[in-house]
Amino acid sequence: MHAFAPWCCRSGLPIQPDVDDWSWTFGRGDERLVVRRHHRVEGFRLIVTDNCTERSYPFSDLTALVPFQSDMEAFLLKTGWTFLAFSPERRRGRDRRNFPRIEERRRWWTDGLPLA
Repeated sequence: MHAFAPWCCRSGLPIQPDVDDWSWTFGRGDERLVVRRHHRVEGFRLIVTDNCTERSYPFSDLTALVPFQSDMEAFLLKTGWTFLAFSPERRRGRDRRNFPRIEERRRWWTDGLPLA
């Protein structure tokens, strides 16, 4: 049995993304930083935009880009940046996070014990 990277399918070939442009937005105070991943025929490109300054990092394949991007995101989070958004929105249907649950208590064990 072979171990496969998470961005590879079982055949061992790289997974081709179904979206040509993904972006992650980070914020720190009034600053915004956008990390975009482009996929083109010639390879991948990570584009970082901060205060109208754009930096571009070319990669031949996704297996090289992902660790670089992960390290960059970890550094941003450790230096006070906060993750704000991801695009494109991939969830389907209605957003239930803020919808009150009337009947179902999915985490009833976190309610605590009633005081006697």
